[in-house]
Amino acid sequence: MILTLPDYIYVFMEDLQLAGRSKLTLKQYESDIKKFFVWMDKHKENTEFDTFKALRAEDIRSYFLHLHHLQLSQATIRRLASVLSRLMKFHQCIAAEEIHKLAAASPLRALNDKDFITDKEFTQLMKRMKTKDSEQQKKSARNYLLNRNIAIVLLIRTYGLTPTEIHSLTMKHINFAQKELMVQTNEQRRTFQLQESMMNYLRDYFFSIPPLFRPKYNSKDPLFVAFNNISLSFQYDYDRQRPKDLSVRAIQEMIKDEVRLANLRKISAVTLRNTSILDFLQLGYLDDVLMERFALTSEASLRRYKQYLENISENN
Repeated sequence: MILTLPDYIYVFMEDLQLAGRSKLTLKQYESDIKKFFVWMDKHKENTEFDTFKALRAEDIRSYFLHLHHLQLSQATIRRLASVLSRLMKFHQCIAAEEIHKLAAASPLRALNDKDFITDKEFTQLMKRMKTKDSEQQKKSARNYLLNRNIAIVLLIRTYGLTPTEIHSLTMKHINFAQKELMVQTNEQRRTFQLQESMMNYLRDYFFSIPPLFRPKYNSKDPLFVAFNNISLSFQYDYDRQRPKDLSVRAIQEMIKDEVRLANLRKISAVTLRNTSILDFLQLGYLDDVLMERFALTSEASLRRYKQYLENISENN
């Protein structure tokens, strides 16, 4: 069992850190890479750099066959492929391009109606999210966070952001005066012009934070600050001397809770983002525009939405 990764992996991790990757991203990368080196240690009997550099296409195919035998989801396999591809490209390995082809070619499950939220469901969700808890639940943390929660859900449903992208937003990424939001994904930068209603939720949330814990303008402070449900207070990271980041998991759990309170079926951040992508596809935007707007990594991802629309058209 691999407990510690080889030194040449940490050179790659240090490069990611210097590029500004979050601690959460680095932790995920390390976990994903470790899965590959557990396999490599077993099948190649060592994890030395020369062995790693010499890996060929047949080795990579063997690894992906191993992942399929573990019955991992296609989404997980694609993520592992993407991480491994970056690592091998960083070290200029021969098999790097083969991984990219395998990642792009991995079959994706066909989308169906359950992968999208209907207008009726979204209206019901928004109505419940705007409703405070009862007097008996007055000390509920949720009552302090209505505007924050609505802003997050709208960023996913209307603008197509992911929980990871929302977690990574800092005060440098938001311009309250110009109503602009900038999202940095790897080497790609996307700018969104926010609607006034969206800005109102963000401003109300921002000024609900006590000045001592409030993120500073044009700083690396997180736009969305973690909240302690017991003390009913926004949290501060004293080691880093700034407000504490709201985690990806907290965003996902918030959506799950709000969906449950609205008495809706299982709806996640992925469901909301899927619907945003579908909306823009129906508006007739070109493929390259859509891939840039939603930071899609392959045309195969976009093809699923097109196929879904074709299936709807054929059944009507």
